[in-house]
Amino acid sequence: MRGIFIGIAVLVLGAATVSADFSYTQTTRVTGGTLLNMTRFMPGAGQLREPTTQTIAVKGGKMVTYNADLAMIIDADAETMTQIDFKKKQYAVITFAEMKQAMQAMRAQLAQAQAQLAQAQAQQQAPPVNPLDAIKVSVNETGQSKVISGLNTKQFILTMEMGGAPAGAPPNTPSNKTTMDTWMAPTLPGYEEVTAFGVKMASKMSDMATPGMNPMAMFREDVAKSVNTMAKEMSKMTGIPVYQTMTMTGMQPAGPNVGDAAKGAAVDAAGQAAAGAALGKTRLGGLGGALGGFGRKKEEAKPADQAAPVTLQPVVLMEQVTELNSLSATVDASKFAVPTGFKQVEHEMKKLVKQ
Repeated sequence: MRGIFIGIAVLVLGAATVSADFSYTQTTRVTGGTLLNMTRFMPGAGQLREPTTQTIAVKGGKMVTYNADLAMIIDADAETMTQIDFKKKQYAVITFAEMKQAMQAMRAQLAQAQAQLAQAQAQQQAPPVNPLDAIKVSVNETGQSKVISGLNTKQFILTMEMGGAPAGAPPNTPSNKTTMDTWMAPTLPGYEEVTAFGVKMASKMSDMATPGMNPMAMFREDVAKSVNTMAKEMSKMTGIPVYQTMTMTGMQPAGPNVGDAAKGAAVDAAGQAAAGAALGKTRLGGLGGALGGFGRKKEEAKPADQAAPVTLQPVVLMEQVTELNSLSATVDASKFAVPTGFKQVEHEMKKLVKQ
């Protein structure tokens, strides 16, 4: 599904004529946050710490987007989209015409689901809720500039806040907040080939942008209005992302983190061992520990109603960096073909038409 939307997204690209080869690579790595720290205690989660790389290449009338696991090949001349799964050694193909049919089927299914939901809400006399009302998006062009990898870039900061602060949170602290600090270049050497491919795709898929096929029509009017408002704000970020830092923040109970708790437990254990040794525990077995208990007043447990109140504090859940690199005027032609021996399977979008 993700690969399909990559293909549709190129419809918004600009103008030129496809004539040369061009490729670039994006590398993403998680650099911090409490979620990253938690993976230390999760078997098999070590791969989350490894950088992921995605390459986008254009050659003639074809574009391919690929990483180590998946690839999406769009052939504007043959009017096909091909998804490749390298792990499963299989691929699926869908034509532009079949894609249009699938989008129409998706729209009809969503319209039916929305009608059923509206009927249920009417029976319950419950007003429809716009889930996007709680999301606020803002873009700030800071005016700062920087040269990154030889490219002149400008800084844009996009902030997305979801919901209000929960009980116990510091004042004016959102429950969830995502910030994207992005340095964008007006253009890239050779990127006009990507732009040109978008024009060719637009000429082939233009009817998908008509009112009858507009994805906005799949939503309620109030939801579509919220989406349009967000899109208008995000359109202020003009250019091509060269270096981007995404930070997700949230709330957690105040107290020591996992590392501090483990350190504190180790100190307590060392202290108990030292006290036991001083009382001759190693020679007298448990006697030293028993003798050590004489003369000490037993501590009484605190009543439940005296427990300390739980307070929340803002924390960084995840920090992720994405950077653009490896611009090249040559591409690997083999990336535009299905590897030998791979099995063809039915494309997921085709199943929508059959439902």
